[in-house]
Amino acid sequence: MHRHCRDTETAAQSSMWSNGSQISRSDGLPIIPCPECGLAVKKLVSGTKRNPERVFYRCINQNTRCEFWKWEDDYIRFLRRANIVTPSTQDENVDTLRRLQRLEAQLDSLALQFETRCQHHDDQLKGLVASLDNFRRFNCLIFIVVVVTLIILVFYIGSKSM
Repeated sequence: MHRHCRDTETAAQSSMWSNGSQISRSDGLPIIPCPECGLAVKKLVSGTKRNPERVFYRCINQNTRCEFWKWEDDYIRFLRRANIVTPSTQDENVDTLRRLQRLEAQLDSLALQFETRCQHHDDQLKGLVASLDNFRRFNCLIFIVVVVTLIILVFYIGSKSM
């Protein structure tokens, strides 16, 4: 990766769009195949002093052969000219993205609740196992006391009868 930019997401972090391209999970824009070479287009953030934190899209093949790259506003215009995105489809994508993010937050919350409950039950189970171990030790101690008492009683009765 170029030293003056950072990844915002990869195709694996995007969702499929109806035409087979990817939808960026952060802004609802499709991540398309590069129109010049067919490889993936990647969303990046500039780290330069002249354009700090400015979002742009470029081909993953840029360092070797392909020169496709566009600032985010130019990328949106490019997608609109290519009829890949219209203002209404972009709004729909953003709405769908927001719904997906809400569902993911709910899922994260439920997963945390489940994990907390599992931890609570695990702690209870550990306490029960410890109690069972203590009960077994106590029963062994009682058994030893009973056996020793019986042995003493047998010797005592045996010594009286002689």
